[in-house]
Order: sequence, then C-alpha cells, then structure tokens
Amino acid sequence: MLVSLFMASFGSMATTIETTTIENVVIDAVSVSITVTAEGNPVAGALVKILNEKTVVAAGTTNEMGIATIKLPTYSGEGLTIEVYHRLYKTSKKEAVVLSDAGNVAFALKSKSGTLSEIEADAQVKEDKLNEKIQGKEESREDYERRMTEAKKRQEELQNETNDVKTATEDRLKVTEETRAATEAKEKEMEAKRQEIEKRRAEQEAQIGDGQADREAEMKKRKEEQEARMNAIEEEKAKKMEEVDASGAEREAERAQKAQEQTAKDAEKVAKDKEKALKEEKERASDETKAAKESAKAEEKAEKAEAEMKKEAEKAQKEAEKAQKEAEKEAKVAEKEAKVVEKEAKKAEALQGKIDKLDAEQKGIDSSRSKLDGKQKKLDAKIAKGKKLDKLQAEQEKLQDAHSKLDEKQNKLDSKRKKLMK
Repeated sequence: MLVSLFMASFGSMATTIETTTIENVVIDAVSVSITVTAEGNPVAGALVKILNEKTVVAAGTTNEMGIATIKLPTYSGEGLTIEVYHRLYKTSKKEAVVLSDAGNVAFALKSKSGTLSEIEADAQVKEDKLNEKIQGKEESREDYERRMTEAKKRQEELQNETNDVKTATEDRLKVTEETRAATEAKEKEMEAKRQEIEKRRAEQEAQIGDGQADREAEMKKRKEEQEARMNAIEEEKAKKMEEVDASGAEREAERAQKAQEQTAKDAEKVAKDKEKALKEEKERASDETKAAKESAKAEEKAEKAEAEMKKEAEKAQKEAEKAQKEAEKEAKVAEKEAKVVEKEAKKAEALQGKIDKLDAEQKGIDSSRSKLDGKQKKLDAKIAKGKKLDKLQAEQEKLQDAHSKLDEKQNKLDSKRKKLMK
C-alpha cells in the first residue's frame, strides 16, 4: 500500500497556469534567464520551452543553480508562452509573457507527491488502527464438538426425507422423458431442414455482400488518391516553411531528469522494504485470531447446509412438474416450426432470382470503372512530368466527376441489395 501510494503520486501530472508580464520592450534579439525552484531550492535538469502559439521558438535546460539562459536571435515584442517540465514536479506554464533583454522569469514548481516521512507517518496510523481491530475470544473445544454433533444429526434426518421425495420425483420424470424423447426426434428432423435453409440463405447473403466491402474501400481509396493528386499539383506552386527543432534541449533535460528520478527510486525502495516488514508483523498478529473465526464459520456452514437440503427437496418436486409441461410445449413448437421452415424455403428461391438480376447490373458498372482507371493511369504519367499542370488539373476534375457518377450508380445498386435481405 505504501509503495502504491508513492508510485501513484509520481504517475499523476497537473499543469499550473499563471500569467506573468515582463516589461514590454520591442527589440531585435533578447537573452532571458529562467529561474526554477521548488520549496525554495533550485531545480536542476528542468526542460524550459518558449513557444509562440504552438511552435517552439527556443529551449534550454536549468543548471545546478536552477537557471536556464535562453537566447532568441529575433524578437518583435509579442507575448510568448513559457513552459517548464520536470518528471518529479508538476508542469508549470506562463502565458502572454513579454520578454526583455537580460530579464528573468521565475518559476516555483510543486512536488507531485508527499515526502517520505509523510508517507511513513500515514502508514503508522494505519498500523495502529489495524492492531485495534485484532481481538476476539477462543471458543472451548467441548462446546464446539457438541454443536457440530447436533448439526450432523439434523442433516442425516433431513437427508432421509429428501431421499423419499427424490424417489417419487424420479418416477414422474420417467414418464416425462418418454414424451421428451418423441419430441426430440421430431425436432431433429425439423432442425435438419432449417439448417439446409440457413445454409442457402448464408450463401445468398455472401453472394450479395461479396465484393461490396472491397468496392466501398476502393471507392474511398480512389477519392483519397484523387485529393492527393490535386494537392500535389497545388504543392508544386507553394513554398515550404521550417520549424524550430528543440530536440537537443529535450535530450539534455531527459538525461538530467533521469538521474534525479533514480534518486527518488532509491528512496522508494527504502519505503518498500519498511512496508514489507510492517506487513509481515501484521500477518503474525492476525494468525492468532484465525482459529476462533474458523470454528464460528464451520457452525454457520452447517446451519446453511441444513437449509439448503430442505430447498433441494422442494426444488426437485417443482422441476419434475415443470419438465412435464415443457415437454408438451416443445412438441407443439416443433410442429409450428416445420411450417415456418417450408415457408422460408420458398422465399429463398425467389430471392436468388432477384440477386441474379442485380449481378448483371454490377458487371456493367465494373466495366465502366475499368475504362476510367485506364484513363487515370495515362493522366498520372502526364502529371509526373510536371508540365501543363493547369490543363492536367482540369482533366483530373473530369475524371473525378465520372467516378462520382459511377459511385452514385453503385450506391443505388447496393441499396437494392440491402433491401432484398430485409
């Protein structure tokens, strides 16, 4: 429990957002210091990022004094966001910060967890409460054996009564089983017919659904490729922009923070060893009360067994009556299902005829689609050369329109297929 509390506190992360404004001075370049402390002490290895909206424009890592000096080669006086991250502390962020050359921004981080001494004190309180609960009295062996003998005698008497009821119930069940056997034979015959119909229906559904998922995926892929081609043409006319890479500062902060994290793990191990010793001491104390509790549970179990045997006898009688009624009901249901099976067989034959007609329409759409794909390959070759892009863009749009019309036909055809299976 102690280790779980200690680790859970490290796993949580919260972000403290403040708003600080340094003197607004518009300059061409600035060098600013970021001071990071926790409970009045400097924090080394903290990662400091300066962001303009969501883009990192500069980054650095605090030294042993908890200071990170960061230079911005160009700065026009806009409000920036400064974010400080360290594994052992809650992330802190300040927004709309206006920097000044040689200025300083201070951060006071908050710990993610309590100190080791606080955790140990909490464990001691829990231990005291547990020790208060370990109490009880041992029952004398003589009284225990007497009660168990009486309970055993009551169970034997009840068992004899239960056996009489079971004998009468078994006679009634024999008659019921004969009726059930006849019903089951008829159900097997109907089930064979039903399985044949289900097999035919599954084949029809497979025939309808065959290729539909592939067509939809192909349709989606085709649209994405067409959009990509249009974007590629436009990108030939656009310029690329570079983004500031702060990976070096992040790696430096990562190394410093791992060293500090190892120190925290060592402290955690000490707490874990102490928790283990405390747990063993508690287990020894609890063993003294197990004997008294087990004897009380044994008597309670005997009383429950007596009640269960009474319920068993009553249940056996009710189940025999219920089984007889269900057998009669199953015979009627089997006759009704035979009629339903014959009706479903006729519907399956009619459905197959309609499916064949829709397959002929599908062949026409597939043929038209194949022709458009051939034209697309030729157009892709022209686009790859990078000449007459405006003209090729118009041709690409015509192909897209042709595909869209085929998509409409395909969707209507698929809708017809779905309606057939309702």
